[in-house]
Amino acid sequence: MKMNESIRKQMNIQITNEHVASMAYLEMASWCAEQDLPGLEEYFYFSAEDEREHMMEFYRYANANGCRSSIGAVPTLRQSFEHVLDILEHNLYLEQQNTIAINQMAKMCHDISDYATLQFLQPFIKEQQDSERSVEELIVMVKRVGYDAKNLYFLDKQFKKLMQGKDEESPEKE
Repeated sequence: MKMNESIRKQMNIQITNEHVASMAYLEMASWCAEQDLPGLEEYFYFSAEDEREHMMEFYRYANANGCRSSIGAVPTLRQSFEHVLDILEHNLYLEQQNTIAINQMAKMCHDISDYATLQFLQPFIKEQQDSERSVEELIVMVKRVGYDAKNLYFLDKQFKKLMQGKDEESPEKE
């Protein structure tokens, strides 16, 4: 069965969104490397890979369902940030934009009774909710602790611990 044209267009928009988010997180990782924040750097490398995996899942689903997948125009990515709070606020913005797009596609699927695609989207809807909450918590932590040089050392160590926990949760990739 061929995918509905409006869902096909939205699917390709989402593929582009996931690609852009992945590349944006790589830019953020580079900024963190430049600032000597290896814990934050690793956090953004992890986030970039996560978004790339999402893009691949959307590609595979779309292609398996008669949708010619493609990445659309990629906007110029932000490469510089004022401070850690700025980078996390941009991280939240990207997650919120992804949430909006996924929710729009879910509504479209519901409206035209494309329940298979709606079912495919369910884990992404939940993950976006969790991602936004997680970034919001990080922003609160940075606002409470501050981001002067002494506190950045502490914050970066916290990110390193967070990433070690993620490594333990993730199954080994083959």
